Amino acid sequence: MDTPTEQKSLQRSSHFISNPAPLTQFNENSKREALIHRLPEKQLPLSSQHTQNRFGNLFAFEGVFSIEGIILELNRVPLETSQFKTSDVIGKSFWETYWWSYSSEVQQSLKQAFRKAAQGEVIRFETKVQLSESRMMDLDITFEPYYDKAGKVCQILGSAVDITDRLIAEKRVTRLTAQIEAMLQVKPDLFFHMSIDGTIVGDVSGKLNDFLLPTKVLHQKQICDLFPDSVGSQFELAIDQLIQTQKAAEFEYTLQSDLCTHWFQARLLPYLPEEVLVIIQDISERRKTEIEVNRVHSRLHEAQRLAHIGSWEWDPQNDTLWWSEEVYRILKLPESEHQPDYHSFLQIIHEEDRDLVSRVIVNTLKNDLPFSIEHRIIRPNGEIRYVHQQAALKYLPGHSTSLMYGTIQDITKKHETDRMVQEYRDELAHVSRLSVMGELAAGLSHELNQPLTAIANYSTAIKALLEQGKDISELVDKVIQQSLRSGEFVQRLRSLVKKRKQQRFLFNIHSSIRTAIQLISYQIHLKQIEIQSLAENHFIMVYADQVQIEQVLVNLLKNAVEAMAHSPSPRILTISTAAVERNVIQVSIKDTGPGIPADLEERLFTPFTTTKKDGVGIGLSLSHSLIDASGGKLWYTPNPEGGAIFHLSLPAFQPHQDHADSTA
Repeated sequence: MDTPTEQKSLQRSSHFISNPAPLTQFNENSKREALIHRLPEKQLPLSSQHTQNRFGNLFAFEGVFSIEGIILELNRVPLETSQFKTSDVIGKSFWETYWWSYSSEVQQSLKQAFRKAAQGEVIRFETKVQLSESRMMDLDITFEPYYDKAGKVCQILGSAVDITDRLIAEKRVTRLTAQIEAMLQVKPDLFFHMSIDGTIVGDVSGKLNDFLLPTKVLHQKQICDLFPDSVGSQFELAIDQLIQTQKAAEFEYTLQSDLCTHWFQARLLPYLPEEVLVIIQDISERRKTEIEVNRVHSRLHEAQRLAHIGSWEWDPQNDTLWWSEEVYRILKLPESEHQPDYHSFLQIIHEEDRDLVSRVIVNTLKNDLPFSIEHRIIRPNGEIRYVHQQAALKYLPGHSTSLMYGTIQDITKKHETDRMVQEYRDELAHVSRLSVMGELAAGLSHELNQPLTAIANYSTAIKALLEQGKDISELVDKVIQQSLRSGEFVQRLRSLVKKRKQQRFLFNIHSSIRTAIQLISYQIHLKQIEIQSLAENHFIMVYADQVQIEQVLVNLLKNAVEAMAHSPSPRILTISTAAVERNVIQVSIKDTGPGIPADLEERLFTPFTTTKKDGVGIGLSLSHSLIDASGGKLWYTPNPEGGAIFHLSLPAFQPHQDHADSTA
């Protein structure tokens, strides 16, 4: 009869789930084998040979260990598998052998397991063993204590079983079960079991019966009899694929009903031997949505192609940059060979514009402000193109940082058109100035005659004083002053009539107002018009083409003078300047004439519109174009006191570059 201690050793821990009856018998035999080591020394060889024969027939390995974990005996299977000799492992701690050298954590677990077994516990756990550098095996290991007659643990028996195939099978079953459960959670429209020859064998369920026979008569039907040949052949191909790969196979098919197309998805999953699980889902709504999305994408793609506008998305944190197809076309880069990023994009920008673009982007990232900018790019063949970019930041759910979305448009043709328009505008402005100078010929000659007459008079006086031997230095100074005055006037006339391109720079607007008044001063005096000047500051800078602005001022002042020619006195021409908003200067010219007829107000700046009897009608339209080309505005408002007021606004600053404009 077993002692109480021996009976206790037969109890298994909660980790041990094998059949207890065979294990009890095995434990009894093992204990008897363990007592061999207590036999007289001369009986040990015979006992050892018996143990070795028994161990050699086990599937994985079995060994006898001391309570300290030293290997005393081991069957030949693990030795042969790892190409070790008995002398390589006997006498060593089990956890220090090659089999466990791949992991210090596993070695500590084995050491802990031996410690518990030495205290009388039965320990069972699963782990991996290293048989070679390229081969691992999953094991189910058990350590059991062995007792002597006194009831003390004297040795430990360890056994292990290869469970690699079992774990693979369990993982496969778990995967298939999870796959089937996931599929069934979507509430399939129809699912059933089918043999690999295409026969429906049972468990038919679902609501899809619009295109199939009623479910009660589907049993034992051939799948090819229920569907058109084209669909039946897809089922056959899917079955062959599943048999070869032992993985799920799926395909989509369509069926017609009431002149409508319906889309379905069929999934075939491995099930029992010679059987598969078929799940059919109606995906008509999804396919219709996909078709609509593709149609919208196609329209957007075509719109981008026609407008030469591409879209892009940039993730600043990961520096991932996405371009639409049109962006690649604009930049003339092969889509399949170029993976864009921020640095590579900067290299495409013209070197003179690169710093400006970089600063604008940094400002957007820092201050979350959208930007709009024009700059140049250089294509791989060296061609320079003009583009317009707009972008802004957008925060998306699930993203810790913001993304930047933008568009890029090729405006090279527009830029060339603007250049040609500017050339025509400059030419027309030149012709207009010549025409105005012709109209003001009498006044200009009078204006120039004054200093010349003064010079003649001063010269006569100088001659008389020289004969008298008197000082003439004061008269000489006056002659010089009048000469400079006439020279300055002639130089101003030359600049006005000279053919030239637009040249924008900063200048004092009051200086140009005085020049314009001087050019028409003869008409002002002739018509007895009073000039009033209203200004908060007599030094106001604007950024524009000075000659063209003076041409506009002359046109507006001349129109005001002519409008008041037949008005009753007093005839007052008021010129006011003021800063109306940040970086904008406004000049207003107000007269007390009859004003503009109401029917002409809307088309006042349209070419060939005029209120003069012999007017051509291009003065105001040209003036409007010149102001617009300088980045300003020209408009009209009625004078509440009678007459007309023309306003023009001009920028008071110089942009970084004339071809690049950044706005927030």
